[in-house]
Amino acid sequence: MKRFGNCASVIALFLLAEVLSAADVRLLVPEKIYAVPGVEMNVYFNNIVTVINPANYVFDVDCEKGRNDLKRWRFTPKKEDVGAWKWKITVIGESGTVAEAESELVVVPEDAGKGRRFSLLIVVASQTRQGFYPNRVAELMQRPGNPEFVSIGTRIGARGKGPGRHEGYGGWRWDSFLTRWGYAGDAKNDGMHPNRPLNFNSPFLFPDRNGKGVFDLKKYFEINNGGKAPDAVSFQLGLNDFFLATDETISGITKKSTDNMEKLIAKFRELDPAPAIFVFQHIPGAGQDGFGKSYASRRTGWQYRKNLDCYNRALLKKSKELKFNLVPVYINIDTENNYPTIREPVNEGNPALTVRQNNGVHPAKAGYDQMGDTLYCTLKAWLARRDAEAKR
Repeated sequence: MKRFGNCASVIALFLLAEVLSAADVRLLVPEKIYAVPGVEMNVYFNNIVTVINPANYVFDVDCEKGRNDLKRWRFTPKKEDVGAWKWKITVIGESGTVAEAESELVVVPEDAGKGRRFSLLIVVASQTRQGFYPNRVAELMQRPGNPEFVSIGTRIGARGKGPGRHEGYGGWRWDSFLTRWGYAGDAKNDGMHPNRPLNFNSPFLFPDRNGKGVFDLKKYFEINNGGKAPDAVSFQLGLNDFFLATDETISGITKKSTDNMEKLIAKFRELDPAPAIFVFQHIPGAGQDGFGKSYASRRTGWQYRKNLDCYNRALLKKSKELKFNLVPVYINIDTENNYPTIREPVNEGNPALTVRQNNGVHPAKAGYDQMGDTLYCTLKAWLARRDAEAKR
């Protein structure tokens, strides 16, 4: 009996499957991984590769520093670790190596920026609206050896508490800060976010004589920073653009979103002196339980993950075109343990309690703190470069 057909065809199909499997494993690793003594930095393997089941692969990190665990590489530097170190990761499947990528671990002096005044404006959507990671950055900036830190924004800390000011508004996109006007006091859902309409105008728009909103950063900073442009502005926007995208629409949505990003960044670069620009690459979401709790059957974590990969790669490309600093927060967040959870019955017929994630894209405080750690380390690296330039 002829069980397998033509042997050559079977071998060819097998080899094709192996090639496709390897091609599907694409790494997204930052060109530099910044760290500061006393602050833990991680690379979570799930977050740097877009595959359905990362547990099918071995992740092998080659670096003189840090520790290679099952699910992450981790490192908390000491003062003596300051410097640059080669960092390489190899992904191994059943057939051998399927992907490789190299980066550079840069440990920044903990006194980078000492003696300076450093002001920062954080502009974001719902993942900063609660203010946990702006607080984390402000608190880290209080450590010895840091510059005199000024946090700018009309919104205060986490739920109105803490030192980290910001401009964070749930559901907002890049274009919201450019154009959103006339919504104050209007409770109607404007279609920008299906679940979370917010009744705010853009903080950067002010009324002219006819009551029309006019974009005016000079006036904003006169009110919020004594008329001085900030030293740096960080943006974490785009999630509300790509969140509902599909495989068919993600390309066009990403193009429209990054076009609006370019317009907003250009506005800030008109300031004199122009601030340094930092743009977040977005964090992966929780597991499917978290997405189910937040969005019922309207969104899967897998579609979100694919959209995220497309968008983060576009930001990498744009960073080279527009010359801004990337903040790779996606590498340094524990999506398994640092998202909110609830205890609930296994099912209606079984009252035994189990722990499940209950939010798809908004971390718990521990996750937000990891985001703050990444921004802090990236800002310190920029301050270290400024220090080096001043000594020339």
